[in-house]
Amino acid sequence: MVKSRRICLALGAALLVLAANGASALAAPVTVNLRVEGSSKTLFEGPIATEAPAAPGITTESSEGPHLCDFSHNGTHEGFAAVGPTPTSALHDAATASGLAFNAKWSKSLNDFFITRVAADIEGGAPEFPSWGYAVNYTTAEVGGCQFLLASGSEVLWAYNFFNLPHLLKLIGPASASVGAPFTVHVADGQTGAPISGAAIGETVSGVTSPLSSSSSTDTSGNATVTLSHAGTLLLKASATKSVRSNGLSVCVHNGNDGTCGTTAATPTVSQSPAPPSHPFEGDLAKVLGLTEGHVYGRRSAPRVLAGTVEIRSGGTLRQVRISLERRYRGRCYAFSGSRARFVRLHRCATTSFFSVGATQSFSYLLPAPLPRGLYVFQMRALEDSGALTKVVEGVSRVAFRVR
Repeated sequence: MVKSRRICLALGAALLVLAANGASALAAPVTVNLRVEGSSKTLFEGPIATEAPAAPGITTESSEGPHLCDFSHNGTHEGFAAVGPTPTSALHDAATASGLAFNAKWSKSLNDFFITRVAADIEGGAPEFPSWGYAVNYTTAEVGGCQFLLASGSEVLWAYNFFNLPHLLKLIGPASASVGAPFTVHVADGQTGAPISGAAIGETVSGVTSPLSSSSSTDTSGNATVTLSHAGTLLLKASATKSVRSNGLSVCVHNGNDGTCGTTAATPTVSQSPAPPSHPFEGDLAKVLGLTEGHVYGRRSAPRVLAGTVEIRSGGTLRQVRISLERRYRGRCYAFSGSRARFVRLHRCATTSFFSVGATQSFSYLLPAPLPRGLYVFQMRALEDSGALTKVVEGVSRVAFRVR
């Protein structure tokens, strides 16, 4: 009887291990919104498709070998919990794909990584000993970055000097505004909801935030009055002492009722001359970055980041940027799904499936894994507020390449 019981227990443990391994193999990538705030600029902000690191795991300069960072094998789970992406694995994916320096130490006692460097920001130094820390949905976690299982749509924040900055700023405001017309934005502590006074509102370009004016700062209620001087899509952020700078607020700025940003253009009266037509979107306004037409990549150098820019000309306002990535391999066709964060089989190879990556003039989208072998076509189109779409131009907004 004792021997039979031991056999049953052994079989049960083996089945649990197999189930855990099966979960690892079947765990699907998820799309999260990742923001990485360095000491002087925003290093990364946007959606990424990420998944649990494949075995043997993550290796860094200071890790003394590879280690898994998939929630299941970290902390006290002993491999029996669900497998999936974590805040640390998402940060590692983004840093690797974006070419940011990354280093982390492995703690045997905690079975987790300590982030020691992202880009130029390295832990340590007097008097505060700044280090990297994270929050998910503006909530500071009580566990390490490999011990938190991310769900699709999570807001993941990594920040330098995190533990010495008690406030995680959250910026709220309108999605559109008129040139020269003041509007109100609100800054709060994302963890508590308490208003933050004295926060400066600035425009962010290439990760660097510059204050709009000395008067664009919040009052005791956390409100600030902002006036923008030119049309287009602007990215605003809030910053304050002892605080992690805020999320980016994308504001579509129109020139009165010019027909952009959801406004309706005024109909000219008989006594008025018709307004000159606005510049339509043209093919060269949407441009793919980082990929070369006809280039052949090896598996190790296959792209992980899909990126591009959109130029907004006078009279036009960007509403949305859409991208598609198609793969052909051995006579079969696939399209990357933004909602599923993976490639799906197409019944017809002529089908093109676009998905939105936001409404900013520059974007980057991190794929969950390096691309497998195949012939790829990456396209991007920008949607103007009037409903016009950019044209697809070979080698500019449509790039074909191969991975071998």
